[in-house]
Amino acid sequence: MTKEQTLMVLQVLKRKLQGLRIFRVIEELFSLYIIIKVFTADSQVNLLGVNFTEGRAIELMVLLLVIEFCLTRIQTNYKQVGQQLIETLKDLTEQEKQLVQQFKRY
Repeated sequence: MTKEQTLMVLQVLKRKLQGLRIFRVIEELFSLYIIIKVFTADSQVNLLGVNFTEGRAIELMVLLLVIEFCLTRIQTNYKQVGQQLIETLKDLTEQEKQLVQQFKRY
């Protein structure tokens, strides 16, 4: 893989990590909303205008935890691939070094 191709793949991975970060924030906020609603509910849990039994709401919470786990694994994989690509790069220009630093932030 040429240096240009490696940098392009690194940039794509950076964008995917950015999108994944936004998706994770939304998922975590929704999980927190469900947890609060479950603990403050009586027998029925009203989530965004839809009534659930406590059991169904807990099942939904478990499914969100599975989604969170999957997103974490995807993020870890993207980071590992990016680190492997960074290790192959040599003699970087200032702009390329900046891209590498931006990737490492995620």
